[in-house]
This record gives sequence, structure tokens and C-alpha cells, in this order.
Amino acid sequence: MLVALGGLAAANGTRSFNRRRSAAATALAHDTTVTTEQRALGVMRRAVGAANAQTTPPAELRRRVANLASGTYIDDILAQQDSALFRWPEHLRDAMRVYVEPSSDVPGWDPRLPLMVHEVFDEWSAAGFPLRFAFVLDSLDADLALRWRDRFPPEDGQRIGVTERIHSSDFRIVHASIFIALHDSIGRPLAPTTVDGIVRHEVGHALGLNHANDSTSVMFHETATMTISASDRATLRLLYLVPGGSLK
Repeated sequence: MLVALGGLAAANGTRSFNRRRSAAATALAHDTTVTTEQRALGVMRRAVGAANAQTTPPAELRRRVANLASGTYIDDILAQQDSALFRWPEHLRDAMRVYVEPSSDVPGWDPRLPLMVHEVFDEWSAAGFPLRFAFVLDSLDADLALRWRDRFPPEDGQRIGVTERIHSSDFRIVHASIFIALHDSIGRPLAPTTVDGIVRHEVGHALGLNHANDSTSVMFHETATMTISASDRATLRLLYLVPGGSLK
């Protein structure tokens, strides 16, 4: 099963490109205006696929989810995924292999972007994602790959980030691809703070999260914040304490 999750957009804060970056990076963030049009709604597209090799009975899965649901937005995810949960399999010995495109000929590409992406993965790991990440140089050897784009076509509206997940029949995520635009659909450059927020949001999709109705969440469906919230951490924890499967 292939699921494509459309990402979103503008960051609320005025923090610098990253708190550990130089003053030059901060100036760059302030030099680029974040426009109202960049506040794009997220879009999810689904491809039909089988998902019926379930190991935990739905009633037991419902019980376990209910016990852990407090403080999460798991109901929002279930509503968008036809009452199903998808997660990565356990990597007990080997880390998840992540490829980040190390360079790009996209206009305005900044060589500091790969470092920012690495730090976003560190943040998600610290937030409670139970698997380790190992960054690899070969995209063919990766479980998850992130690539840069100039922009998405006008017919996609104001989309500036997309995540595609491939699901196996036993409700596991077996591969994910993230595409991050550096310009909006009419060619305006996106502020570094905006790109930072998009990456954080799309990585959340790649790890198994979906859009949240909680406006404090980095997975909020209308605008990407700069901070992984308590509800993000609680939802991620729930997702990896229960097996994947359908609750129906």
C-alpha cells in the first residue's frame, strides 16, 4: 500500500534557522518573508492496497489503544486511516537507514540544509521514536529517503512538502520518501524557518503520524510549528507500544 501525505507550510515563530547556527543563518531567515499563501492545508492521497495480515485481534488492539490514548491525537489518525495504525517494524539490531540528498541544483539550495535535517531526526528520536537512525550515502540502501524539489506544480495548490509511505500487508511501514520544496508553486523562495518546519512535519508523517487537530502539534493540519509537542510525543509513544493493525 502506498500512502502519500501532503505536507504543509509556514512556521509560526521567528526563531533562527537553527538555535545552533551562526548569525549569518539568522539573517537569512529574516531576509525572506513568509507569506500568507504559504500556509497551505495538508492533503493526503491514498492508493488501494491490501492490508489484512493482522496478528492482534481488533478488540484487543482497541483495548490497548484506549489505555494509552490520553494526551494523544490518535483518534485523528484513526479517522484519516480508516481505523488502521501503521508503524515501522522493530529494528532491534540495526538502525533505520536514512538518506538525505546531500546536494541539489535547485535554485536557492543551501548546503546547511542536510545538517538541519539530521538535527530534525535527532529531535524526533529524543521525542520518543524507539528506533535509531543511521544516515547513509546511497539512496538505494535507505529505508527512508529525503530529496529536495524546486516547487510542486500549480495544480497541487500551495503544497510544499509530500511524504510517501509504502505499507506492507501486515500494517508495517517498509519504505518512506520525503520531498521538500524550496519555493512555493509560483516560485517564491521559502524562508529557512518554513523549510525547517516542513521537514519536521514530513518526518513525523514518515514515522507513522498523520495530521492532528491539536494546534500545538507539529502535525497540525494547517501550519507547521517549530516544536515537537507533548501530544506528538504521546502519540508517537502509543504508536510504537502497540502493533500495527485495524481497530475495525
